[in-house]
Amino acid sequence: MPSPPNLQQEGRRAPEEPAGVDPDEPAVGKTVIIGLGNRYLGDDGIGIRVAEELRQRDLGAGVVVRTHQTFDLWLFSEYSGASGLIIIDALRSGSPPGTVTEYIVTPRPDIMTSILGLHSLGLHDLVDFASRMGLLNCPVIIVGIEPNACAVGEGLSPELEKAVPQVIARVFGKLGRSTTS
Repeated sequence: MPSPPNLQQEGRRAPEEPAGVDPDEPAVGKTVIIGLGNRYLGDDGIGIRVAEELRQRDLGAGVVVRTHQTFDLWLFSEYSGASGLIIIDALRSGSPPGTVTEYIVTPRPDIMTSILGLHSLGLHDLVDFASRMGLLNCPVIIVGIEPNACAVGEGLSPELEKAVPQVIARVFGKLGRSTTS
């Protein structure tokens, strides 16, 4: 028996979207900035924190800012038709805490031969899979910030708090804009 439409729709919405943010605003033809993380796990909330800051700025009509706790395959269908995705997340690179790194994700030339399970896919695997399924046909940039501590508790470590302006400047640069304009 199919689920009632209201249950399906509610399951698709990110519960962390604040009032005044339209989760149904179309992403077609727009650059979508996605802040990933959990604000209740310390530095894991960096993506959410940066997204909240970006919402306070004029990014232009061609940009949509969203937040999500996880990144699943359904998000690619949600953002199908976007002109680009910029994902902001705490990522371990082995660098000192607060280090900002950037990755441009491109589909792998080899065909994925085995998948252990959808819960074990990394971000690159998800992008690759979505590209092969035709769900994603735009550039994907990941801005990663090396976390210090992702333990239970609210708030960022001092190292990540200091990195927020740098991440914002990086996103503005990707949008072809200056943070001062």
